Amino acid sequence: MKDGIRVKCSRAIVHLLVILFGVSTWIGVNGIFIELPLLVGTAPEGWNLPAYIVIVAQSANVGPAIYVLLLYKSKCQPDESSCILCLLGSQVLAMGLLIVFYDTTVAIGGEKHSLALLVTVFFSALVGCFSSVLFMPYLRDFDDVYIVSYFVGEGLSGVLPSVVALIQGVGEQAACDVPLANTTETINAPDLKFPGQYYFLFLTLVLVLSLVAFIVLRYSAFVQVNKSLRDPNFPTQTKVDYKRRSASDVTVHVYHIDNVDRTSADMPETANNCPLVKANSLALFRKVYLYVLIGVCCFFSNGFLPSIQSYSCLPYGHFAYQLSIVCAQFVNPLACFLTVWVMVSDIKIINCLSLACLIAGCYVTGVALLSPTPPLQKSTIGVGLIVLSWIVLMGIISYLKLVIVSVLKHMSSSKALFNVGVVMQTGSATGAIISFVLINFTDWFKAYNSCSV
Repeated sequence: MKDGIRVKCSRAIVHLLVILFGVSTWIGVNGIFIELPLLVGTAPEGWNLPAYIVIVAQSANVGPAIYVLLLYKSKCQPDESSCILCLLGSQVLAMGLLIVFYDTTVAIGGEKHSLALLVTVFFSALVGCFSSVLFMPYLRDFDDVYIVSYFVGEGLSGVLPSVVALIQGVGEQAACDVPLANTTETINAPDLKFPGQYYFLFLTLVLVLSLVAFIVLRYSAFVQVNKSLRDPNFPTQTKVDYKRRSASDVTVHVYHIDNVDRTSADMPETANNCPLVKANSLALFRKVYLYVLIGVCCFFSNGFLPSIQSYSCLPYGHFAYQLSIVCAQFVNPLACFLTVWVMVSDIKIINCLSLACLIAGCYVTGVALLSPTPPLQKSTIGVGLIVLSWIVLMGIISYLKLVIVSVLKHMSSSKALFNVGVVMQTGSATGAIISFVLINFTDWFKAYNSCSV
């Protein structure tokens, strides 16, 4: 009895540390995005600021690209722990500097730009980009259930700044002052409970906690002993039994594509080994399909869609924009928690979820293309539809990504998490580049005069 309680307490501590470690991944970039309803009204980039942030964030993929080349093209093997410590330390420093310089602008080529903000985005995004190829693979020696904790922490990287932004009052409607000459427009910041300096101070303190959590995960003897320890009340037949509740449970075959993959080795061999060959070919096809699918999910969720969110939401008002951002952040960890109880592996269910994402994604993209005068612009129904679409879209994508990562982890080799990370970052970077080009070099997306809302 005492051993069982000790194991549960040990696992709870490791779970908490992994969650704090996961929070560090995207809290910097997410925190800046959540503050956008305030920043787009004062930054010289205006409505294009989200696109600038996305492209700067995705340009940080140069770091993981160099890391991958060092792994595969040279004899150099960078130490994972040292790299993670350096990344987390640089992010703490960058966010700390943003406390003072978040609203500083610099003239570049005759135009003003939020240079300090964009530089901080780059260093924060460097951590996020490395998280797929460095942070997540670091957990390969941990028990499988800690992958869920890591994704929950990654989801909380958006929830925590969302809560603080709500308290701050970022979502309140900004006031507009239009001079008599009608040549310029000034957008005044809403009455905030506290200034932006304190908001970024909060983010810095959270990053310090994340850094401490990783140091404990890496160097604590307690964690090294307990990171693979299983609860004695959990079955241990397979790597996935921690989610199995009964023989009739719908998740009984979780992490397996279908029965043919697991039973093909037991089939009697024919002269040409046809059943085995077909089973292996099917498994390979589905593995490739899942890699492509998670790449597409990241293309939209991390690259393309965040760039056009202002165009799809701001025509309905600042409240709709803020609500869509905050709710989408909250639904992320909730979707990850859902996998603890409901983990699907059926390709048909995954395809249905992907179809739901496609429908919601087409709607928000269509609304963005119709900006500045989308349908139902002045109605509550329009606000509800756009916010609901973003919630459904980001929630299902978050769930899908964790499901696919879990499936591939158990279908592939020990480098599965690393390979998945490479695909995820490739998809994210591609989405960011395409959205940046479409927004800045075409007239497809048009800004809306928010003062008239």
